[in-house]
Amino acid sequence: MSRLVVPRLGVAAACALVACATARTVCPPGTSLGRHVYSGGAEAEWCRRPDGARQGPETRFYESGFEMASGEYVDGAQSGVWRYRFNDGRNWRAERWDDGAQIQVTVDPAVARMTPAELERLGPTSSAVIKLASHDPVPGREVRDTSGGTFVGHFPNGRPRVAGSYDAAGLRTGVWRFWFDDGRPEREVEFIDGVRERAVREWHRNGAPAADGLYRAGLREGRWRFWDERGALTADVWYRDGRRVAPGDMLPARP
Repeated sequence: MSRLVVPRLGVAAACALVACATARTVCPPGTSLGRHVYSGGAEAEWCRRPDGARQGPETRFYESGFEMASGEYVDGAQSGVWRYRFNDGRNWRAERWDDGAQIQVTVDPAVARMTPAELERLGPTSSAVIKLASHDPVPGREVRDTSGGTFVGHFPNGRPRVAGSYDAAGLRTGVWRFWFDDGRPEREVEFIDGVRERAVREWHRNGAPAADGLYRAGLREGRWRFWDERGALTADVWYRDGRRVAPGDMLPARP
């Protein structure tokens, strides 16, 4: 019986020649693996809880089999460090996330010297947002338009701690509400695809407002106001792409 002989090309190159039947992402106990192979051959692997929510690592691969991006979700929200790689295996970007909010970005300085055409050949778009080399628009639209169910977590005293909804991909969507253990509201945050988007409001334990503002793609955007526990305004600031700016420096909204 003949057998297929694959040269010593490493896992990534070998997967480019034959489909990888074995998953390359290790899921934590209590979760299971989800996989999607895109029409052009790119792949995504992620871990999910029994209720369908994303929990644990996710890895995305180019058609070649090389790793494109890797990171983690916690309770359906993007969290921890996410790393992005060119299609030749080089690291080019790292992001730190906290409960769907992007709090730090590190980009290889060489990226700034590359032309849009060079970036496109290496995998990411010229806008520095990683992409799957082949896009399946219909599955993406179906995920956004389909509910994956609701989630309610409770404190030991029985009071609700958090409540919100997941989309069909197991990512946080819509408004999520959080409470203190005495039943008073702690914060309300909107999510799309597991990332903070649009309005957020926060309160102190005594019920006084703590903050309100907007997120766009996980970054603070526009006007943000902050109060102390006595209700006194402590800061009134503006953000653009997560960076603090003067009101007069605000540019037209991104398309």
